[in-house]
Amino acid sequence: MIFIDTNIFLRYFVVEDEITHKKIEQLFTEIINGNIIAISTSLVIAEIVWVLKKIYNWSKEEICKNVELILRTPNIRFKERVILIDALNIFKKKNIDFIDAYNYSFMRASSADKIYSFDRDFDKFTDINRLEP
Repeated sequence: MIFIDTNIFLRYFVVEDEITHKKIEQLFTEIINGNIIAISTSLVIAEIVWVLKKIYNWSKEEICKNVELILRTPNIRFKERVILIDALNIFKKKNIDFIDAYNYSFMRASSADKIYSFDRDFDKFTDINRLEP
């Protein structure tokens, strides 16, 4: 089993070097074919979203399409895949950042209905209550 880091996904999406891109494409083919089992994390996904948005100015639609591609790739495992897919759907629909969408999705999966936060974006959700200390 191997871990796939953020920069591998980013260099696949943003082709800066054709030779590197081909090598990464070959790696993903090996993963899809089941010759390699890969793992990655929610933090990698969050970093991908942030970099594509802030550094490369990708649209929310482009980001979501490509992150969905990662999350649906056979033989790349994520412990929180269900939460990540839910967070991505929330991120698509609401005017909030991905981390807030992820935290909200995590709360729902954990049956939490209250959050201590000064971030008013959580007020956009009717099934949780935002509290301030």
